[in-house]
Amino acid sequence: MNWFEAYKDQLTEVFTESERIISKFPAPLDRLGLDYLAKFDASKEDSTKNYICYLLPFWMSDLTPLLPETIKKFSLANIFGMLYFFIQDDIMDSSTSEHKEKLPSGNLFYLQFLTIYRDLFPSESPFWTYYNEYVIEWSDAVTNESQANYFMNDIRMVAKKASPVKIASTGALLLSNRTQLVSEVSRAIEHVLVTLQMLDDWADWEQDLEDASYNCLLAMLHAHLKLPLHIPLSKEVIKQQVYVHDFVGLYAQVASTTHQLLLNLGLQAHLPQLYAFHEYLIEKLLADGDQITKNRQVLALGGFHNLLSKVNEQG
Repeated sequence: MNWFEAYKDQLTEVFTESERIISKFPAPLDRLGLDYLAKFDASKEDSTKNYICYLLPFWMSDLTPLLPETIKKFSLANIFGMLYFFIQDDIMDSSTSEHKEKLPSGNLFYLQFLTIYRDLFPSESPFWTYYNEYVIEWSDAVTNESQANYFMNDIRMVAKKASPVKIASTGALLLSNRTQLVSEVSRAIEHVLVTLQMLDDWADWEQDLEDASYNCLLAMLHAHLKLPLHIPLSKEVIKQQVYVHDFVGLYAQVASTTHQLLLNLGLQAHLPQLYAFHEYLIEKLLADGDQITKNRQVLALGGFHNLLSKVNEQG
């Protein structure tokens, strides 16, 4: 995990700066903001690790010769962007008003996000055109994913749910006068974001089933069973496919295909940490599938031994 370990000290500085900024929010938004930040702090063991959100600017350093302080600014901006967009996700995914108290903090997060980028890019910079494009992509993807069934019909759109992540990579390229690479690098990041969403959906399928939220694993399972997406699957059917019929293995094959597409872009020498991170995601998904198979085999073997024991006892 050198893609993480190599930047731990810099990340500590960035999260410390995030805490300093949030602590100046008016009460009680300072406390609420710090509590929300802690849920994603990479240095905390029990936090949600959204590595790509705050590590992507550091991974871009192999391709963009920017000053370390500038890279940290991009990472800091992405942290505030991450907090803002995750609050939007929380609110959209909830059928109650349980997250409404996060809205004021979300606005302050977004203000910090914009402030950092305004310091880096003047209003006439093409950066703001890309910025608008990525926010529109996010809006489209989170609004239409269920109706359009993006995972089965237009898998690239799955990545658009995290399009704001690309604001940092594109910004780094623009500051480095490497605008010609924006399209290719964005495509590479999108491939990684698809697999990341697949892994998240594998981890969250039970909650998504309960919330009737779109989920890549469930969408693929519907297609596998030749069922329309609007017909809900029972938890029992899903578990049978996952734990008896090795469906996670089929699911992981999609990620392996995505990695080949990533390799075909030919950017591995320029973005080695991004590629290594994608390999980590795929290995984790494949390992989960293998573990399910092994567990089933152990259970089956245990049943066989129990049968032999009963036969021997009767004999």
